[in-house]
Amino acid sequence: MKVHYDYCEHIESIMKDQPDNAVNFIFKRRILQEMTERTKQVLDRGLKDEKVCHELIISEFNSKKVLSDYRHYIDGIKDKKIIKYSPAAAALAILASVVVFLAIGLFTDVWHPTWLIVEGTASLSAVALMWTGVYLLNRHKMLYAVSRALVAGSVMVITQFLFLVLRIPLGIEKAYLIFLAALALMFISDAVLATLTGQRLIIINYLITVPVVFVFIYVIFGILRFYTWQQGEVLIYLSLLIDVLIVVGMLLHNRKYTHKPEVDDVWKEN
Repeated sequence: MKVHYDYCEHIESIMKDQPDNAVNFIFKRRILQEMTERTKQVLDRGLKDEKVCHELIISEFNSKKVLSDYRHYIDGIKDKKIIKYSPAAAALAILASVVVFLAIGLFTDVWHPTWLIVEGTASLSAVALMWTGVYLLNRHKMLYAVSRALVAGSVMVITQFLFLVLRIPLGIEKAYLIFLAALALMFISDAVLATLTGQRLIIINYLITVPVVFVFIYVIFGILRFYTWQQGEVLIYLSLLIDVLIVVGMLLHNRKYTHKPEVDDVWKEN
């Protein structure tokens, strides 16, 4: 039974346009092994005609499947590299920021607020690791709730660093308002994540996000005295109007997917 010869030719014809490297070689060997084992399974079930068996396996491992498996194989290798090197890169970045902070302090005797260099680098490193986790989880369609938590956490990590910058070197008294803005941004980020990942009932995210964000804007602008509290109430009404428009737009969008009996009648006539 020329299993290896036949399948090698089939695999090579599919993979001819792919880079000829070690990764390609390992993948082709893996596919060959899978096809061989699959052949043995089919023959063990009682199929006597080996030619039919070979054609069946070749049709099963067609070009679409093999190339799709190859892309997943390449992505898996990239994911392993990301998981392996991302923490090391974050640690090196933080270590480099510490060295810079110490160098500035030793040569200029300025230790404050230069420590924000370390704080900022640590914050950015943490956010980078969080977004790496979001990328990996969403690409493998796993643990969406964890992805949401990571996105929210990244917003708060950046917010606390910006608060320190606004409050310490710049001396802005109302820098605490940035935390209210961060809460609004968390809702926006969650809606964006749900949109990008194609979550079901995403309209609920929109209906919740719009009024919540407008409430935070209303409070922030009110504290900053951009308007009186009574004047700012128009923002609340505007958010409710936007929600109504979202619902109406969704209903109009879904109308084209409703069942139409007259269409069935036309098909039956034809």
